[in-house]
Amino acid sequence: MTEYSDPGRDGSGRENGMRAGVTEAAHFGDERTTISGFLRRQRDLVAWKVGDASDAALRSVATPTGMTAHGIVRHLMNVERSWVRDVFAGEEGLPFDWSDEDPDGEFHVPPEVTMAELLADYAAEARRCDAIIAAAVSLDAVSVRRSFSLRWILIHLVEETARHVGHLDLLRERTDGSVGEDPQD
Repeated sequence: MTEYSDPGRDGSGRENGMRAGVTEAAHFGDERTTISGFLRRQRDLVAWKVGDASDAALRSVATPTGMTAHGIVRHLMNVERSWVRDVFAGEEGLPFDWSDEDPDGEFHVPPEVTMAELLADYAAEARRCDAIIAAAVSLDAVSVRRSFSLRWILIHLVEETARHVGHLDLLRERTDGSVGEDPQD
């Protein structure tokens, strides 16, 4: 059982709220702080789950459909770009790793692309998305495309990322036996 330090009552989630690179979402704070903290935690867990394994080891395990840790990280980066920058903010001309010819293209990561590169790209995309989220006046703000509230988009991203952290848990365990849901385990 992991004991967490109290991240403080100011809602920041940062006072002793970051352990081994994984955010502990604020135990007290407004809705935006709480939701953003849970999204940050799930993103951090992605990096923690795969960051210390070799590319060869991570590529050695896949699901029967071909899902790999590399593909999951690239998928999550594309999903955040899609929901926040494309759907919510309406940015034009964004690159995606899927296409009409290969709708699951983000999962098909070329062998020369390293996990370190993917994690750096994912972190950079998260920073770009966080800037848009922070600039939004309200969680009730409606997306430019497809009519979703920012609240719905953020909760969906928490759900999507957490779901794939579960996949990473299973893939990592199959890779080298590493298990756990928290760096303190």
